Amino acid sequence: MKLGLVGQRIQQSLSPRLHTWLGRQYGLEVTYELFDLVLDNAEDLAAQLHRLGEQGYRGLNITYPYKVKAWDLVHERRQTPGPMGALNTLVFESGTLTGSNTDCTGFSRAYRDAQPGLNPGRVFIKGTGGVGRAIAFGLSALEAEHIYLYDEHAASQQQLLADLQACGARASVVAADQVVDCARGCDGLVNATPVGHYTTPGASFSAAELGGQRWAFDAVYTPVMTEFLQGAEGAGLTLITGFELFLYQGIEAFESFTGIRVDPAVARRGLHDN
Repeated sequence: MKLGLVGQRIQQSLSPRLHTWLGRQYGLEVTYELFDLVLDNAEDLAAQLHRLGEQGYRGLNITYPYKVKAWDLVHERRQTPGPMGALNTLVFESGTLTGSNTDCTGFSRAYRDAQPGLNPGRVFIKGTGGVGRAIAFGLSALEAEHIYLYDEHAASQQQLLADLQACGARASVVAADQVVDCARGCDGLVNATPVGHYTTPGASFSAAELGGQRWAFDAVYTPVMTEFLQGAEGAGLTLITGFELFLYQGIEAFESFTGIRVDPAVARRGLHDN
C-alpha cells in the first residue's frame, strides 16, 4: 500500500515511521513517501494529487500549507462538521477522492486524555489556517464555553469566525491590542501557527500572555517541547503536546486508508521504541 505526505518543511515528520510501523503490526506492506513541495495554487495541488493517484497511491496526508486548498479538491468529504474548510487526509478509491480531517477528531481525543471530564472553557487560538480551523471545530464539538480567534491575516480569522458561528459555536475575533488581556482571561491557550517549529523558532505566546490559564496546546511537534510549552509549564499549565495530536490524527488516517481499527497503545509503542 502506497501512502504519502504532501506539505512543506516536512523532512522531520514522524508519519513514515508511524504508518510503516502500523502496516507491519497489522500485516500490510506499507510504503510512505514525503512530498516536500512548493505549490503556488490550488490548481498545482490538484495536478499533484492527480499524478499521485495515477501512480497508485492509496492515501495521502496533507499538511501545512495545503489543508485549506485541499477542501475544494475532493469528490466527497467525511467526518468534517459544518464548513470546516480544511482537510488533512485523502483516500483514493475507484476514481473517487475522499477527504476527512483527522486533526479535528485527533485534537478532541488528545484534549480528553489530558483533561478528562473538564470542559475546555474559554480558549484563545492563535492561527486560523488549516490546523487552526480543525482545532476550533474540535473545541466546538467539545462544547467550549467561548473560542477567541487571533490571526495576522484578518480575512482568515473573519472567515473562521463566520463558519463557527454558522454552526452555533460561541466565538469572536481579538484585535492585536487586546491579545494579552484576552489570553490572560482564558482557560486554555492554543498555538496553531508554525511559530515554534524547528524551521521557525520562537515563542507563540509571550511571558506576558501566560498565567492564570488551566491548559495549553501547541500543534507543533518538532520539537515536542516548544518555547511556548516550556513557558506554559513554568506557569503551571497542563500541557497537551503536538505529539498527541500527531498520534491520534495519524491513527485515524491509517484507519481511513486501511479500514483497520488501531490500538493506540500499539501506535504509541512504534513511535517510542523505533
